[in-house]
Amino acid sequence: MTTTQDVRIGEAKGRPMLHWVGKRPLDYVTAFPAQVVETFNPTGEQADARGLLFHGDNKDVLAWLLAHGYRGKVNLIYIDPPFDSGANYVRRVQLRGVRRAQIDGEAYSLGEQIQYTDIWANDTYLQFMYERLLLLKELLAEDGSIYLHADPSRNSYLRVIMDEVFGADGLVNELVWQRLSAHNDSRRYGIIHDTIYYYTKTDIRTWNPQPMPLNERYIENFFDQIEEETGRRYARSDLTARGLRKGETGKPVVSLLGVVDIWYR
Repeated sequence: MTTTQDVRIGEAKGRPMLHWVGKRPLDYVTAFPAQVVETFNPTGEQADARGLLFHGDNKDVLAWLLAHGYRGKVNLIYIDPPFDSGANYVRRVQLRGVRRAQIDGEAYSLGEQIQYTDIWANDTYLQFMYERLLLLKELLAEDGSIYLHADPSRNSYLRVIMDEVFGADGLVNELVWQRLSAHNDSRRYGIIHDTIYYYTKTDIRTWNPQPMPLNERYIENFFDQIEEETGRRYARSDLTARGLRKGETGKPVVSLLGVVDIWYR
């Protein structure tokens, strides 16, 4: 017996707001039974530490999760949505010689062909992303974080939609990821980076610092001063340069001569 359940979705109350043809709020979604492909325990220790792998439209899967106790329970979300690139990643034509051609993707079902085709009509892409971000907001915990991966084709639109859904104050970082080495594009500058937007639902976000040691070459180049007695390295910086205008730096001023020493070790 197939059962369904209507799940209420909260409003997006952030500013600014982006408008497009056909924009409509998502008041509720209907949760249908979802197809769980695999269930696994990544830790092997806790019985309730389950990982779920679903197969299907992500909107339906998100609705199922909301209907089955996951609202406000997800701590970390990373999404790599379609970029509206106009590319078809299923139907690729391979030319073999001058008389033979092969079209990949004929064996895919219609649903699979739609999933792997990044071609959109009019403003359906923005509505597609808007609805799913509203659902993801409902799943995100109060101290949770969400990362959205985009490329230059639609990243400006997606940022405004994220501002509307999560609030402009929810933006923590805009990360620029250089994904390619320099190369030549025809009649324009090379596109070599993607953008990752890091948002949170509230100001009580969880943050786990990931300290990394400085590169030895960086240390030699920038911490080029060495104290004779101890061998400790330090850099010299202009005390009158522009810096923090509000709050404390946490370190006392050690020079009144216009230069401050910054110690490395």
